[in-house]
Amino acid sequence: MLLWYTISELGLAILLNIINKERVMKKRIFLTMVLLGGLIMIGLAGCGENKNSREWIENKVSEVSRVYPTENLFDLFKQFPEGFEVYQVYMNDKVSIKIYLTGNSQFKTITGKLIRKDLKLEKKTDIIDVNYIEKRFIFSDEERAKEIWDFKGFLFQELTINKSILSEFKLESKSYNSVTNGFDISYSVNNPILNKFFKKDGFKNGILEFGSSLQSNDYYYYSVVVDYKDGYYFRETVSNGELNNGE
Repeated sequence: MLLWYTISELGLAILLNIINKERVMKKRIFLTMVLLGGLIMIGLAGCGENKNSREWIENKVSEVSRVYPTENLFDLFKQFPEGFEVYQVYMNDKVSIKIYLTGNSQFKTITGKLIRKDLKLEKKTDIIDVNYIEKRFIFSDEERAKEIWDFKGFLFQELTINKSILSEFKLESKSYNSVTNGFDISYSVNNPILNKFFKKDGFKNGILEFGSSLQSNDYYYYSVVVDYKDGYYFRETVSNGELNNGE
């Protein structure tokens, strides 16, 4: 009888051990499934963000509304309290006209240079000091500045850009580079403000392009390019970082 009880207890112990192992195994399987499910969901969420889509790029580019428009350059200090740089170039295969300005947050000044360069000779023919004071550009050589700088201002002082306006433009091209995190988007536009700024016929079509790259949240950098396919190239850049004098 004692032997029978001993055998029974041994069998019961073995049975309980088997049950416990099954419970542990099921628990491990459950946790593994939960983990895999989470990874799959994360993967699907990542795949759902198409960075090469018009919607995603325009969501990023619409940030230019912080600058476009800004009639008074001193208002840029409201967006970029630590300072900023603006740069504009207009060029063909013979000459380039560059103007760059730096907004100094400490002294609340906006100063820079207007430079004309002969591209054939690879020589700077004019270097003119610029100060922006009381909504006016003041040049060290006013007469020469009027001769070489046609625009008399920056495009962001005239043009309004936001997400709604971007969505109405005719898309020309778009791209996203996963290596550099750079992105750009181009539109074919017939815009009266652009045409007036560039002194074009009222019905002239041009290409309007925006470009930047993914940076830290507090970093702003956008370039706007306008091309009328007339042999001239225009680019304007605003950043709260260094632009190396537009070079």
